[in-house]
Amino acid sequence: MSDIQFLNVDLEIESKQDIAQLVSDLGKSAMVLHYDKDETRQLARIEANIDVTSPDSAINHLCELIESCSRNALKQWLTCTKRTFDIGFQSGRNPKCFNQALHADTLLRISAIGAGIEITLYPVE
Repeated sequence: MSDIQFLNVDLEIESKQDIAQLVSDLGKSAMVLHYDKDETRQLARIEANIDVTSPDSAINHLCELIESCSRNALKQWLTCTKRTFDIGFQSGRNPKCFNQALHADTLLRISAIGAGIEITLYPVE
């Protein structure tokens, strides 16, 4: 039987403007999983490259990285039409009840940087 478990948090950013400096700054201390650009938009998916054990710790780590970006990168952050922390979970049959909390301070921090939250559930294989 498979267990329900927290997997990771991906930071998803999308903009109609250039976000190369933002991706570069974040990539110094995180893993850039995907960075794509075309004539209409730029899209990146970034994950913490440290071992995180909860959505709360992962999001706080990514917030620290964003807050420590250069001024130019932060300007690019503000142009993003999507700034989302995507929390990934592997679904399973155990335990019967599974939960993960985001602390109030974390929610305030997410709001302060103008980001949102998504939740992705991956099916049992």
